[in-house]
Amino acid sequence: MRRGWALAMARPWNDQTETVAALRLDRGGDRFLGMCADWLVDQGVELIRSPALGEAQTGLWRRAGFSDHLELVVFERSLTDPFEGPARRVTELASPDIPLLADIDDRAFAPDWRVGRGGLEDAIEATPGSVVLTVTDRDIPLGFAIVGEMAGVAYLQRLAVDPDHAGGGIGSSLVRSGCQWGRGRGAHTMLLNTQPENQAAARLYLREGFVALGPRLRVLARPAPG
Repeated sequence: MRRGWALAMARPWNDQTETVAALRLDRGGDRFLGMCADWLVDQGVELIRSPALGEAQTGLWRRAGFSDHLELVVFERSLTDPFEGPARRVTELASPDIPLLADIDDRAFAPDWRVGRGGLEDAIEATPGSVVLTVTDRDIPLGFAIVGEMAGVAYLQRLAVDPDHAGGGIGSSLVRSGCQWGRGRGAHTMLLNTQPENQAAARLYLREGFVALGPRLRVLARPAPG
């Protein structure tokens, strides 16, 4: 969506529904953002969600009629500190099969937290450099991680493990391999976020040397009127 210099992008929140949209503002102010939301409602969208935002970024969205909807906990790990190597074999995917990864993602997350094919593609493209890592069994992916790097910071953009194979060291191997990749790119720290109720993920990240930061990220939302 464009209006002069202003630019925004929208996609379905995940592959299960077209009535919930993810809206990203690349350029523009609150009036343009509100116009984009109005247009999406006219197309039949029932709920519009923002990206994960820091508190300082929420003001513009609130002025456009958005309010608090979901929260995310941020974790950080220094990549200059030592960490163990992966226990499972981890492979870098040169040409990721996005629909296959989206199927794992759907199985790993509750509906509100599934991002679908569009969300996975956004995660891969979110930073100038990125990699998709996977653990496989007889060429069948059991879990994957999307890791990016920008300006000396690595980002664990997405981590999903097939629930049928949880507890087998897949998640920790993907995290460690992601840390190795980030350090190899010159990153000095890694950041990630996860939903507060995902205690299994929190325990994994704490075991792997991450610490929870104080401020949480927020996803804001604007429902259709009525």
